[in-house]
Amino acid sequence: MKNSQLMEKRETNWFRGIAVVMVVVSHYAEWWSWFVPLEGNAEVFRLALTKLGVYGVDIFFLCSGYAMVKSLGRERMHGAFIWKRVKNVYIPYLIVVGAIELLEGGFDSLQDFLHFASGYDYWYMFVLFIFYLGFIVIYTVVGGKTPRVVVFSIFTYIFSNILYQKGMQDFWYVSNIAFALGVAAGEYEEWIKKAVDQIWIPFSLILAVGMFFVTKWGLEGSIGIGSGLEEYQMHFQIGATVIWVLLVLVLASKCRIKEKGFAFLGRHSLYIYLTHTYIFMWCVNHLEWDTVWRFLISALATVVISVLCSALIHIPGIFTSGKLILRK
Repeated sequence: MKNSQLMEKRETNWFRGIAVVMVVVSHYAEWWSWFVPLEGNAEVFRLALTKLGVYGVDIFFLCSGYAMVKSLGRERMHGAFIWKRVKNVYIPYLIVVGAIELLEGGFDSLQDFLHFASGYDYWYMFVLFIFYLGFIVIYTVVGGKTPRVVVFSIFTYIFSNILYQKGMQDFWYVSNIAFALGVAAGEYEEWIKKAVDQIWIPFSLILAVGMFFVTKWGLEGSIGIGSGLEEYQMHFQIGATVIWVLLVLVLASKCRIKEKGFAFLGRHSLYIYLTHTYIFMWCVNHLEWDTVWRFLISALATVVISVLCSALIHIPGIFTSGKLILRK
């Protein structure tokens, strides 16, 4: 049977698994320097690993933007769509991060609580929540496929520019274009799928080569080999995001991936992202083993605890009342 969708759930779960591994590895690579000083090629390799996180977020935003359009499934915004976002993302965030905050002593001020409620201290969640709100508003007010894509793209640019002008670090905004590209992919799925089916092999090769050079130049700039100017770096990072997102989109569309390990991690990726920092810090502060073992134990504990959190939060019946209210 011929696949009619641009991105099947099985493939998006697999890529989400890859993405969360990239994010965790990027953080572990950054934290590794706290314990083991590196120099020369070893330090360049570690720096390259720290940049994986941005590409992981690119995948998350691409899949989220695409899934938003596909999940809406009709012309008008509706309550069930909004509740699904709250149930699957915001409530798990509140429960997991709320528990972490309580374990850390609770909230010291109203500002701390507001940061928690908005996801501000988990920058990815904060940006994701803003995109959710923007999508809901735009798709409620604006009608028509092209007008919605245009308005959402403008919204993405304005929001990203605000973050840039406020002096936020680049990872707050360089991946944002991936969400808008995901929205566009969802809206123009049929046309894009036909184009991908015809040219995916040469297009993938071109993108792979482009990805190699863009990331190479970007890495050289960040370690002082090339230009170190912020504008230079930002342009290369955004270029790398566009190329990477298109490559992931093509591969997700054409490759039928049967490997189950990353798909398993992908299904629990939200919880892995939310818990991995806290679990790592607990392990390194309370375990007196060798550094490698503390890193490995923290990674394993993150997966186990994330799966348990997912299982507990999604026990059947917990959100039934919310669904009934929306149906009335």
